Amino acid sequence: MLTLVTSNPAKYAPFAAELERWRIALETPTQPLPEVQSLNFNETLAAKARAAAALFGRPVLVDDAGLVLQTYAPFPGPLTSTVLRSLGVAGLRRLLNGTSERAIMECHLGCWLDGALRSWSGAAHGRIDFSRHPRDEQMLLSDLFVPDAPAGAQTNDANVPAGGSGDRPGNARITHEPQALSGHASRIAGPTLLHRARALAALESSVFDLHLRASAEPVSDSPSCASRPVYDCPFCTELQQDGPSIFAGIMGKRLASRVVYEDEHFVVLPPLGEFMEGGLLVLTREHVLSLAQLRPEIFEHLERLLRELGKALVEQYGVPPLVFEHGPAPEWSKGVCCVDHAHLNIFPAAVEVHPHLAKRMNLSIGSLADLSRLRRAEFGYLFVQENDGTRRAYDGQNVPTQLVRRVITTQLGHPERWHWRDYIGQTELLATYEALKGRIRL
Repeated sequence: MLTLVTSNPAKYAPFAAELERWRIALETPTQPLPEVQSLNFNETLAAKARAAAALFGRPVLVDDAGLVLQTYAPFPGPLTSTVLRSLGVAGLRRLLNGTSERAIMECHLGCWLDGALRSWSGAAHGRIDFSRHPRDEQMLLSDLFVPDAPAGAQTNDANVPAGGSGDRPGNARITHEPQALSGHASRIAGPTLLHRARALAALESSVFDLHLRASAEPVSDSPSCASRPVYDCPFCTELQQDGPSIFAGIMGKRLASRVVYEDEHFVVLPPLGEFMEGGLLVLTREHVLSLAQLRPEIFEHLERLLRELGKALVEQYGVPPLVFEHGPAPEWSKGVCCVDHAHLNIFPAAVEVHPHLAKRMNLSIGSLADLSRLRRAEFGYLFVQENDGTRRAYDGQNVPTQLVRRVITTQLGHPERWHWRDYIGQTELLATYEALKGRIRL
């Protein structure tokens, strides 16, 4: 669970559903965080984030918000509360008399991580409207600031302080470029919360990564699966020929072995529950819980194997394969319908999975070696490589059993085939074995 430290949790009440989905809890600091007297949001945010990390003993999120007046940019910026308490409505009117009433409301979120500040920003462009008659001095901004229509707003780069240029800190940079907002943020953010909604929207793409980086390493470095003994693993039983296997019980009279490729690290075979011809499993020889537990030197071997499998499937079926894995956390099991022995599922299915998982916290995956980061995933993960080679990992919290199989079979027009026990796919399994046996070489 991540923590967002704020002195006023009420201002995040409209975003409660999003924060819960991202597993971010709100907490008020037990002592005031430093308020650096600066016009640069990055300076004030860094000081606050560093102090909060020290106070809580772990990386936490902090926020800072303020108003930037076009005429006096970057003023007042981080000093907004102090300045407006001093000036009041009358003083602000005198300050802007005869000048532009254009302004920007900004929100900045930051986290002190690995000795550096990571930050995300949101901004709402608009104007000060003195005809709105604020209820009191404390409600000055929420009553007086009128944002422009969303089509004319811009969120600043997360690495450059809004209201300040990249090469000259504190220099004004007021723009009116269009910005796309998430639909949910647009709906729930009232005019006075638009800047905060945009900062949270900027944070969203980094939330899963933050969870991983802020989490402690697993207590044990042992790759063994503690939730299921090796002798009770159906894959190990089949590969080691150490007793009757599920596969032998179902297919023994028609096929003695379904292995189409094997080497010192991996075994490739068509699965039971073969809902379409061409489906394959890549099993680790070593009984490990997930691919995130693999030894680092094995990932490059797996990359080469996947490339060769992809070539064979394209040649045979004309479709770049879809690849996925459900990797549970060490203290969790995927349930009775799945096997807690690391395996990749590969199917030559021309379908899209990401639209069905996009609401989950996720992050881009480059090389397969990046999967090792997911050892820290508190609730496990889903790894998906789409037909175009795009790779993403998704938060595994409350994943329904065989979720990706459900997505694929539904799009293929065979939703009844999602559960392997309900559709063994013996004909497809045999056809896959005959088509690919001896075709895969490293």
